Amino acid sequence: MKPSFKVRKTYEEVADFVREQIISGVYKPGQRLPSLRELGEMLGVGQSTIREAIGSLKTMGLVSIRQGEGTFVTKLETNELLASLETTRPLTKQDLLSLLEVRKILETDIARLASQRRSHEDLTQLRAALAELEAFDPLNDEGNFGGDADKNFHDAIAKSAHNEILQSLMNSISEMMERSIKVNREQMFKLAGIHDRLLEEHQNIFRAIEEQNPNEAEKWMLEHLNGVEDFYMKKLLE
Repeated sequence: MKPSFKVRKTYEEVADFVREQIISGVYKPGQRLPSLRELGEMLGVGQSTIREAIGSLKTMGLVSIRQGEGTFVTKLETNELLASLETTRPLTKQDLLSLLEVRKILETDIARLASQRRSHEDLTQLRAALAELEAFDPLNDEGNFGGDADKNFHDAIAKSAHNEILQSLMNSISEMMERSIKVNREQMFKLAGIHDRLLEEHQNIFRAIEEQNPNEAEKWMLEHLNGVEDFYMKKLLE
């Protein structure tokens, strides 16, 4: 039976599906993935869509492409995987757009896993991080415009997924993104109603994780990241 994809860019859904197969061990480190044609037939999409999805997974360091041989699941250990991710450090606008895309692909699944695996201790840390966001006042902030509180919340979600590689990847991506986009954070918070909207999105994500509802957790995380991505894409393309 073919997986049912939701209304998103198809290649993102394909990347999500293949990544989940890798994370769950269906495709093991060093194993060759099915060919583009085989994956296309398996998932009911065109080879160009599969090619884009594989490109996203390669950007994340989850697969490597060997000319003439195929696509293989990476054998890298966590530290090596993070070192390879450093090669995608955003230096151009296009690099940052790609990094935003990688974050969205990763963090929607992290939210889903967190809702399934979170412990009572995880919830305590998530509540504390959410309280930081609720206490943040953009009118009186003296520096990072809620950056620390936002990072603490998303870090707590990653920790709640109980997957060390995913957590390390998210930490690395967060650090690279923070260095690249912090100059625009102040401009974002000057937009009318943005603080209240972002807070409500974070509250919805927390509620879904608390209630152990993976579909809602993924939905609210995607909505949140789409909004953030839309803002930065407009800024980057100005």
